[in-house]
Amino acid sequence: MSLHAVEVVVILLFVVGGLLLYFQVIRPLAHLREALKRLAVGDYRPVLIKTRLGAFRKTALHVRSISELLQQLDRQITVDGFSLRAILSSMVEGVLIVDHSQRIRLANDSLERMFRLGRSPVNRSVIEVFRSHELQIALQNTLSDGLPQSIEISLDTQTKDGYAVRHFEVYASALNPQPRGPVRGAVVVFHDITTVKELETVRQEFVANVSHEFRTPLAIINGYVETLQDGATDDPEMVAHSLKVMHKNSQRLTVLIEDLLTISRLEHRSFRMDFQRTNLRETLHRVMERMEPAIRDHQAKIEIDWPVEAEIVEADQPRIEQIYSNLLENALRYGHAQDNRIIITARKSASSVDVVFADNGPGIPLEDQPHIFERFYRVHKDRSRVAGGSGLGLSIVKHITQAHGGHISVVSTPGKGAAFTVELPLTQNNESASSRALRP
Repeated sequence: MSLHAVEVVVILLFVVGGLLLYFQVIRPLAHLREALKRLAVGDYRPVLIKTRLGAFRKTALHVRSISELLQQLDRQITVDGFSLRAILSSMVEGVLIVDHSQRIRLANDSLERMFRLGRSPVNRSVIEVFRSHELQIALQNTLSDGLPQSIEISLDTQTKDGYAVRHFEVYASALNPQPRGPVRGAVVVFHDITTVKELETVRQEFVANVSHEFRTPLAIINGYVETLQDGATDDPEMVAHSLKVMHKNSQRLTVLIEDLLTISRLEHRSFRMDFQRTNLRETLHRVMERMEPAIRDHQAKIEIDWPVEAEIVEADQPRIEQIYSNLLENALRYGHAQDNRIIITARKSASSVDVVFADNGPGIPLEDQPHIFERFYRVHKDRSRVAGGSGLGLSIVKHITQAHGGHISVVSTPGKGAAFTVELPLTQNNESASSRALRP
């Protein structure tokens, strides 16, 4: 073979060898490096490398398996993350997740709304966000021993008008506790119990007020009974006086019990009212006829200004009578002692009739006016008890008016009397046929 032929064969061998090296080694290796780069930046598409070399082929299969596994994990993480976000965002309770150093790693929208946080609490410490050592200590206990903690705390929270104290039940539970190792974090749930606390306070005050209201007349009755038992029965004048006082206080107890039962019925959701076409003026005259003795005893003069167009509304007539009775009793009780004048007026608007009871009494101090519709609230406490009032009359009026979809208000200048306005809608919009449950 000539030298030229040998050179040609060598060149061909180099070319073939180079091609084989490129297609079997260099190109697969480049593809493999490219695939690894994609995996490193989160691109988990399948790795496709064509080569007959066993080492590269096995490596390519391993990389392909890794990419498929990463794809599955990525899908699972996406699903789990979506589920977690969906659950947290749908919860009414505030939820946050903290790490072992009490740094917040996640918080749901309810928590941020609950505390009106100006910026995200994520990556901030619990003490920085909530400024509560009780919460910090409870979390530290959970993170130390892995046991759940439950505490009640009161925190100053931001409102539209400034800051207000709100009450929370807080539950802290360890996140993936390790039997022989430190806890990695904790889940903290905030449940707002401010309304419950306020209702509890109202209940306690209500029980205290009822006890006080019952205690006074019962003590008086008991005192006179003991006086009679000690021998006063031989004194006719003392007997008559004792019976008169006991009768007055027994009547006071009866009024109090009836008003308490009325309040209870009004607040019971199953209680129904019967709305009918009602003549407000005729209803007022019936109430005045029934209360004629009381009006005469107080020497009161009543003026009525009631146009025909303001007479008819859709209402529960017995409850309207109760409104009139309570407002008229209130005007008689607090009217001017020497010249008791009561002016009752009515005016019709586009959707309601406004009925006003105005007296010429001492009026209501400005600081008392926001509270006069509360149970047992009295402006002139001593005078109210002497007159036999239960302290529930205006509260009952408010409940009944609201049950009609109406509104009650008061305007008073100290020393110049008070005017109570009851706004009653003309119709009830066919709600529940012709009845509606009374609500507090």
